[in-house]
Amino acid sequence: MPQKTSTREKIILAARKAFAKKGHDGVSMSEIAENAGVKKALIYYYFPSKEDLFYEVWQYSLDELEDHIFAEIENENAYLKKIKKLLKAYIDFITSKKEIRQMLLQEKGNFTREDERTWQRIKDRYMSLRKRISSLIEQAKLSQEINASVDPEGAAELILNGLSSTDNPKSIETVKEIIWRGLVKE
Repeated sequence: MPQKTSTREKIILAARKAFAKKGHDGVSMSEIAENAGVKKALIYYYFPSKEDLFYEVWQYSLDELEDHIFAEIENENAYLKKIKKLLKAYIDFITSKKEIRQMLLQEKGNFTREDERTWQRIKDRYMSLRKRISSLIEQAKLSQEINASVDPEGAAELILNGLSSTDNPKSIETVKEIIWRGLVKE
């Protein structure tokens, strides 16, 4: 029997869909309430502001992504195989969760906006995911399973940005292949 979606989660999912389509600045709380099938006051019960809701949408989405990709590599021992599975899991996730990829494309540039607390919190959460991927690459480097010249931080950034930057499956596969060839020892 499928698990019932909580009201809070229903609001987050409706907001994610709206933010993916129109961006943070293009969406009203009334529109989100309508899409979620709830009254606007109920949204404010769960989320005191649009910024809080926006942050929670990102938190929820990045948690979902991180849980998915790291569950896929959990039982693998070899770091190179973990990285290969991580790349596949990431691609599978972003191609099946188009709203998350769209939010990344629309809003990622705003991560540099230091003037707003919400953006800093989103950036911090994103950096936590990037650090976890970077640590995996660093472990592979230390175990000499990948090219010694690889910069783990740069590789993690390339994975997160490069693979989510297009809708074209052929381009995604090309980016994956470039990343893979850069990591693998000759």
